[in-house]
Amino acid sequence: MRKREGLIWGASVIVRIACISNRLFLLAVAIGLAATWILAGFFGRLLAEPNPEVNLPAAMTGIRLLMLIGIAMAVATDRLLVPLAKIIATARAGDPFILANAQRLQAIGWALLALQLLDIPCALLARFWPSLGSAAPSGDVSVGGWIATLMVFVLSRVFAVGSVMRDELAGTV
Repeated sequence: MRKREGLIWGASVIVRIACISNRLFLLAVAIGLAATWILAGFFGRLLAEPNPEVNLPAAMTGIRLLMLIGIAMAVATDRLLVPLAKIIATARAGDPFILANAQRLQAIGWALLALQLLDIPCALLARFWPSLGSAAPSGDVSVGGWIATLMVFVLSRVFAVGSVMRDELAGTV
């Protein structure tokens, strides 16, 4: 039993740290995006210094698009971590098989789906914005990510059916 309690405690700490880190990342990217317009001259000089032939308007547009994708990914990640923290809290309390956790798993599934779909604009940026250079995202399709997304939706359904069955059983005793 102690091993499980340690696992739940460790998961709780990790998810809490991930939530804070993700929100700090979101704030930093949002500030950075605003700064690309407020301090456009500074960023232009920063980009032109190592490579004077760089297409500055294209590079700035690519960077801004990359930051917008980063914001979308951070929001989706937050929509994943918050329900995960609540699921962990119910596991810590000793009653994770409830309908609310089925709904939370479904929300996590949608967040994972959003993250998988955000790979598409990443791939487009990598392909059509050569001015991003090494900053371009890979945009690779993750088979494991798609399987994990599907698995979470299936687990959501399992939790929903299981919690209804448990409630019915509790009502017959």
